[in-house]
This record gives sequence, structure tokens and C-alpha cells, in this order.
Amino acid sequence: MPKLIDHDKRREEIAEATWRVIHTEGISGVSIRTVATEAGISTGSIRHVFPSKTELLVHATELVGQRAGLRIQRHLDEPDPRKLALAVVEELLPLDAERRAEMEVTVALIAEAPGNDRIREVLDESYKTVREVCRLLVARLHCAGLTTPGFDIEAATTALHGLVDGLAIHLLINPGPDFKKQALHMIEVFLDHSCGG
Repeated sequence: MPKLIDHDKRREEIAEATWRVIHTEGISGVSIRTVATEAGISTGSIRHVFPSKTELLVHATELVGQRAGLRIQRHLDEPDPRKLALAVVEELLPLDAERRAEMEVTVALIAEAPGNDRIREVLDESYKTVREVCRLLVARLHCAGLTTPGFDIEAATTALHGLVDGLAIHLLINPGPDFKKQALHMIEVFLDHSCGG
């Protein structure tokens, strides 16, 4: 009886192998061959699923979004809007090996995007999704009465989004425990002083 292949699992394994190649060799090291070697499968097997390097990179990027989305979903029942905001923002920051790998992939793809319309489309969607998450968090704080009179939701959304993106890059450069604490403290300061009274 022929061996059945779990195609979704195979696609995920290939995406994770792509992440590892990006981590060790950078975006320029990604090719069908290098990913096949990293995944321990033939180049033909990869080409069957991802016929080009672009499709490989697109799927690797989409997997980042899917995993972050699943992690965020686990927090959405949190009734306290401040606790919700802190928990969700933590899921967007590279605070452990998995989230660090995801952020490295995202940053590598940003560098690749100017010359590749398909990758730029995927990154644009990712940008919109993170902005919507930030807007949701800010709106929940506002609806709970935890913001000042005349509070501007759009301006606060932009500020929180910028803070998250900036801290994510800084955490890639400086992953030490002291800076992790400082980064999380900065999120708390933003929520309490820029959003709160």
C-alpha cells in the first residue's frame, strides 16, 4: 500500500525549513535546493508543492501570520482590556525562539519585497492585519472607559503599531532578558499614559 502524505504537514515542514535557511544564511541563501536539503526531501518534492522560490517565501510568510493569529485567538476571551492588550502585544514580539524565527522571516521578506510584487502583497496584508489588531486593542480600552476624553483611536492605533514594530526590531538586535523586560514595560507605559488618563 502506498505511503500517504499529509500535504498540509509537508507544506508546514517546508516553510519551517525555509525559516531555518533564512536564519542561518539570510534571504539570499533561500533556494529550492537549500530548502530541500534543510527539509531532508528532494527538490522535486518541493517543486511539486512550491514551483518557485517566490511561492516558497510567500508560504513561509503566510505561516508566520497563521501561527501568530492562532496565538492571539487564545487571548480574545480575556475580559480585562489592559490584560488583553499586554497578552496580544507579547504574541507580536520576538520574546522566544519561535516568535524570533517568525520576526526574522518577516524582516528578511521586507528586504525582498521591493523587487517582488507577490511578496509585497503578502506583507501588505500582514501590515493591515497587525494594524487591525492594534486598533482592536485600543478600541477595547476606549470602550471600557480607560482612555482620556477626546481620545483619538486612529492616532493611538498608529502609535501602538509603531511601538510594537519598533520594539520587535530592537528585540531582534538585543534579545537579552533586561531589554525584554524594558520592552514589555514600555508597552505598559504606553497603555497607561498614552491611552489612559
